[in-house]
Amino acid sequence: VVSTQSTVSSGINAEYGGPRYNSLSGIRELIKVGVTVIVTFGLCWFPFVPTGQEVLTRMFPFNRGLFEDKVANLWCTVSVLVKVRDLFSRAVLVKCALFLTLVSVLPSQLLLFRESSHYKFLLALTNSALGFFLCSFHVHEKTILIPLTTIVLFYSDKERHAGKEGVVAALPAVWFTTIATFSMWPLLLKDGLCVPYLAGMGLYLTICYILLKDQLRNKLVLLFVFSVIGCVVLHVLEVLVSPPVRYPHIYPTLNALYSAGHFSLFFCYFNYRQIVD
Repeated sequence: VVSTQSTVSSGINAEYGGPRYNSLSGIRELIKVGVTVIVTFGLCWFPFVPTGQEVLTRMFPFNRGLFEDKVANLWCTVSVLVKVRDLFSRAVLVKCALFLTLVSVLPSQLLLFRESSHYKFLLALTNSALGFFLCSFHVHEKTILIPLTTIVLFYSDKERHAGKEGVVAALPAVWFTTIATFSMWPLLLKDGLCVPYLAGMGLYLTICYILLKDQLRNKLVLLFVFSVIGCVVLHVLEVLVSPPVRYPHIYPTLNALYSAGHFSLFFCYFNYRQIVD
C-alpha cells in the first residue's frame, strides 16, 4: 500500500510539475498501479498455490513469537523490563503490534498525500520501513537493511544537498549505516562472519575518518564519533569480560538496546524532516 501510494504520488508530481494534482487523475493513476500490482502479485504467487499455507506461515511467522533473537526493536527493548510475552497471549500481542505499526507509519503517509514529491516519497518509505522494523511482530535483524536502502537513496540526491558541508550533509546516512551494521553483529557472530564484519567496519570507519577529520568541531560529527566509540566499547567488553552466569545473553541485549535507541531517534528525525522540509 505504501509503495503503491508513494509511486502514484511521485509519478503524478513529476507529470504535473508540483506537489498538488487533480484528484481524478490521481484516482486514474492509482487504478493503473493497483491493477499492475495485483496482476504481478498473482503471477508471482501462482507457482506456490499448492503450498500456499506453508508460504503464508513463512511470511507471517506468528507461531514463532513476538521476537526470536535479540533484535533492536521496540518489543525486545521493552521486554528487558517488562516480560510482555509472559503477560499477554500471542493473539493480543499480534493485535498490539499491528496497531502500533499502523500508528507509527500513518502520519508519514498522510503527509505524503498532502504534499508529494520524489524527496517526500523517499522520506515516507524510510519512515514506513523504520516504523515497521521498530513495532512489527517478529521482525528479523536483517530487516533494518530496508530503511538503510531508502536512506542511502535519499542522501544520494546531490542537487538537494549541494552547497552544504560536504560529507557532513550525508552524515545521517553514514551514521545509520554504521549502527545498522553494528546491530547485526550478534547474527553475524552466530553465522561465523566475524572477520568480514571487522574488516568491513574497519575499512568503512577508516574512510569515514579520512573524510570527516577536518570537521571534528562540528557538533553532529562529534555525536557520531561518540556513538561509534560506544559501539567499540561494547565490542571490547564482549571480548575481555565474560558475561555473568545469571545474564548469559547480556551482550546481545546491550547491543539491541544501544541500536534500538539510535533507530528510535532516527525515526523521530526523519519524520521531523518530512514535516519541516
